[in-house]
Amino acid sequence: MEIDYQPFHIAQKDLIEFIKDFFNKGGHGLNITLPHKLNCVHAADILSSEVELLGAANTLSKNQDEQIVASSTDGLGLIRDCSDKNIEISNKRVLILGAGGASQSIIPAIARMNPAKLMIDNRSPNKIAILLEKFSSFKLEPFEHNDEPIDLLINATSAALSGPFDWDIQDQLNKETIFYDLSYGKASKNFFSWSSQFSKNRFDGTGMLIAQAAYSFQLWFDIFPDISNMDLSKLNG
Repeated sequence: MEIDYQPFHIAQKDLIEFIKDFFNKGGHGLNITLPHKLNCVHAADILSSEVELLGAANTLSKNQDEQIVASSTDGLGLIRDCSDKNIEISNKRVLILGAGGASQSIIPAIARMNPAKLMIDNRSPNKIAILLEKFSSFKLEPFEHNDEPIDLLINATSAALSGPFDWDIQDQLNKETIFYDLSYGKASKNFFSWSSQFSKNRFDGTGMLIAQAAYSFQLWFDIFPDISNMDLSKLNG
């Protein structure tokens, strides 16, 4: 299969026209990155149930009726990577740090895995309240300081990108806690440095990145590619 997969740098004002023109000229699909994940949905004819909830998409495809479909594969990618790494979510206490688009894109998928608790924490409390209302059907809870250990800690913030990372939850972390950063490569360095004082169970988002791309590929070509032997040197360089 020959594939032409190219990056496009599109101004916000040109986004909708570009998307429609891309598919009109025979394009199979698009991956959408920031800052266009929200506005790209306006070019779609059909929104997946996930996109209807999130209000954002990372994948655009075309169905048999030539309609543009907006989907989100981030949550699927995370769950696939956790499965590949034997990271259990069911009946575990899961805490997500951050209340932005990255955290929102994974909340439904994690909730469907039936964790014992799914909690959210953020520097700005008002953003937590917004997410609790938005995802009320998923039993999302605000993080509370207590004596319950955190089984899986997911960093969905950008806090570690600008300097040393720290979060006031030390009393609920231990050597069994699994730390997962949605960022990858050098972007995970500061989060890994902080989490290393608690546990050796640390993972970055490289596997999630690959898996979500594989799910996008499946939407475009109805084939799930083999991602078991990927060369990650360029991603983590």
